Order: sequence, then structure tokens, then C-alpha cells
Amino acid sequence: LAVVRPYKRVEDDVLAVATSLALLLLFLGTNWTTIFLGIEERSGTDDADAVLGFGSLNGIVDTMIVLVVFALVFFLIGAVVAARRVAKVPTVRLVSTKQPPELSIVLGLTWQLFNSHIWSTGQDAVKVI
Repeated sequence: LAVVRPYKRVEDDVLAVATSLALLLLFLGTNWTTIFLGIEERSGTDDADAVLGFGSLNGIVDTMIVLVVFALVFFLIGAVVAARRVAKVPTVRLVSTKQPPELSIVLGLTWQLFNSHIWSTGQDAVKVI
């Protein structure tokens, strides 16, 4: 997802990558938990510690929680940065609703033209031309 960029907006890409990372970490944590419990049932805690490096199930769960929280914090930082960047982009909004205008185009046409009604940009000096 990080290379392919299937979404138009960067924020959607960040959300998709962060969600995929959090799901991957959760799946790994549940896999480690299942393996640990399976080894512990068959052989004992010492063998599970030797194979996985965790002495108890709490170590696996704590590691999983820390990794997921880290991924979520990373996502939140990215979301805040993206939101601040988007907030600085100027947009055209309707006075009545404060929303961007919904522009529709007739079938067969490719382009739209937006004429501003504001003359304070120097257009008033050349309006008689």
C-alpha cells in the first residue's frame, strides 16, 4: 500500500497503511499466543521460553499492546500533520453553507469554467476593455 498508492488523498494512504500495520501486529500477537499455549500444553513453560523467548503469556500480550499503541501513535501523528497541511490549502466555499460547491457537468463536456464575481483583484481596472 505504501508504494502502490491506491487512494487519491495522502491521508487515506496513511490510514490504510496504519490500519494494515495494526492488523498485522494483532495477527502476529495472536499467532505467538497460540504457539506459546500449544508448546506450553505439550512440553511446559521452559520449552516455550526457549522457542519464543517469552517466559509467560503476559510478556507476549504486553509486547503486542506496546507495538499496537506505537503504531496508533504513529498514525495519529501522521493524521495531525496531514490535517494541518490540508487546513492551509485555500478552497472555494459557498457563503450560505460554508461547503465546497457541488459542480455537475453535462455528458460530453470535459471542462468547467469558474468566473469569480470579486473585482478587487485588479479586474475592475480593466472591466471596460
